[in-house]
Amino acid sequence: MRILLSAVLGLTLLWGCDPKNATKKPVATTTVPTVSSLPTTTALGDYEGSLGGKYPFLLAINFQNDRAELTGIYYYLSQQKPIRLWGFRASDGEIWLREMNPERPDTVAAGWGQAGKTIQPFAYFRLRLTPQSGLVGTWQAAKSGRQLPAQLKPYAASAPVQKAHVSEQTYFGEFTAPQFTVADMKVTQDLYWVFDIEALSEQKLEELREEHRNHESGSYQGYGGIDSRVTYNDRGLLSVALRDEYTAANVNSRFWSVIVDLRTGETLGVDEIDPARKAAFLAACNAKLQQQIATYLDPSAEDSEEQDSTDVAGLRSQRIGPDNPPGDMLLEDGQISFDHSVEYENMSNFTRKIYAQQFRLSFTFAEMGRLLKPQSPLRRLL
Repeated sequence: MRILLSAVLGLTLLWGCDPKNATKKPVATTTVPTVSSLPTTTALGDYEGSLGGKYPFLLAINFQNDRAELTGIYYYLSQQKPIRLWGFRASDGEIWLREMNPERPDTVAAGWGQAGKTIQPFAYFRLRLTPQSGLVGTWQAAKSGRQLPAQLKPYAASAPVQKAHVSEQTYFGEFTAPQFTVADMKVTQDLYWVFDIEALSEQKLEELREEHRNHESGSYQGYGGIDSRVTYNDRGLLSVALRDEYTAANVNSRFWSVIVDLRTGETLGVDEIDPARKAAFLAACNAKLQQQIATYLDPSAEDSEEQDSTDVAGLRSQRIGPDNPPGDMLLEDGQISFDHSVEYENMSNFTRKIYAQQFRLSFTFAEMGRLLKPQSPLRRLL
């Protein structure tokens, strides 16, 4: 299913990063204004600007609720690391935005008491709207107290997105997740949530923190983290192959892929097939699967091994059809592949691991061109 990934408005957060090392200055005391009523003007939108005229960045304010709370995201062009923002609009219209800590979702408002406190270890913006619909104000660094003037103007991308910038975020010094940014800040936020560590690992941050503590104490069991590999990044399309593992009595691995349209933030899957061509697609998949199984079971093959009769019968029983379609679409240079997950009665866990990702059904871009919906983003590959 194609899914439009709107911004998740949870309060998961980050310590600030100074765009450049600065000489430490005396720590300031800042008075936080009270929030009494929602200003009538809105600051929602995408902006481009710089700090002190030296450090260019893109920033988006994408949500504002009836309590004047704001959320957003920004990144420096030199670093391309997305940083989430949380804050509020004061009754006098001033906008306060602080960086958020991805490892500490319970610290969203810590240090922002209404009476004013000594600066806490995070960076933040204090901004006001300008008559030109831009933003102007200051940015204050984490820890050092360094301040820089911030000037921003409305931003609109001048050309369609072609590629994403690739980086990585590490959690608790151990677990990593891929991160991606593009010039379109709405899509950047969508990408942030698609590849959020909790979404990928299917574990809460506190669970990952506890896993890390166990590993530090010498345990080799538990969650082993995520490996990611970018398999395609061009023409406004991003494809990422992912794998994670969990060790208990046995090591169990999970394989899956994510494809995102970098121009909309939507994920893409098997539903890109034209419904009128679905029968032809399934027939082609089944033909490719039968050929792969025949080759795999061929006793004359150079790397052939003797097969258990249960496994031979199980493999020969595999079929793709309306009730058993392929899944897990992966995009690579020159081809699009789909995984067939082998399943049959009495299949051992050991055999299941051997068959994982063993039977991927590959189509050239030209072959897929006859099967895709007329407006599918995948047609950019043709």
